Amino acid sequence: MPVSPHALVLDADNTLWDTNATFRRARSAMIQVLQGTDGEEARPDGEKRLETTDVLYRLSQHLPSSGGEGPDLEQLARAAAFYMSGLRGGPEAGIQTSRLRWASEQVRAGRQPPGCDRSRARKAAEAFRSALSAPPPLLDGAASLLRGVRAWRTARPDRRTSVLFSEGAPDRLEVAFDAHGIGGGQYFDDIVLREKTPDTFRDVCHAIGNAVDLPEPQAAEVVVIGDSLQRDIRPANATGCTTLYCPGDLWGRETPEEASEQPDYTLGTLDEALRILDL
Repeated sequence: MPVSPHALVLDADNTLWDTNATFRRARSAMIQVLQGTDGEEARPDGEKRLETTDVLYRLSQHLPSSGGEGPDLEQLARAAAFYMSGLRGGPEAGIQTSRLRWASEQVRAGRQPPGCDRSRARKAAEAFRSALSAPPPLLDGAASLLRGVRAWRTARPDRRTSVLFSEGAPDRLEVAFDAHGIGGGQYFDDIVLREKTPDTFRDVCHAIGNAVDLPEPQAAEVVVIGDSLQRDIRPANATGCTTLYCPGDLWGRETPEEASEQPDYTLGTLDEALRILDL
């Protein structure tokens, strides 16, 4: 039976567009500089192995955040160079937690990795930053969903509202907004950039209740769509929202660990929400 919401809250990164693909390209660009293959065809035995094991992402978890979305990129480049140096086993050994920790400790101690001076680290950081500035592509079904949301809102603007909710860095999100026409108000009435917690979801739902013309604003039916059970579905469930889970490449298809993470619906692609929501 279709759901007839008063509001739709949509996650941005890796739900609406493929942020993970953009970060993969950025990590690949950094690796190529560190391997000295930038501007050339990538060497499959080096870059591909590091890319598929996601070394840079794992390393970023062992380095202090510089604010925003992760560690200082020059530090990350130096840590990757230490990891790739072979001093604790070559890349063929795969991801080793002890080696990740060791590489990050060398960087925190201010040491320079062999074969990676400050100039190369800066160049690798810039390659990462440049690749990350490219707009992320929309995911399958996203364009259809956006068109459906626009028509749905236009039909009853007094009783329907839509919100884009993200924890991403504003500068990076702005690139996606510009590329896909998000910031002009044709798809979303509000864009919320906050940490996703039950409290922030309650704040969003409270604002929605005040925005729609209902006798009892607290009775507004809110639907939340996201790609993460922990970051999207669980806090939305805690506020009484109807939840639609659309798994993506970043987290994969997750299994709920407890009842609070159980979505009301699971989507294969975003446009399946059109049928469920009768948009």
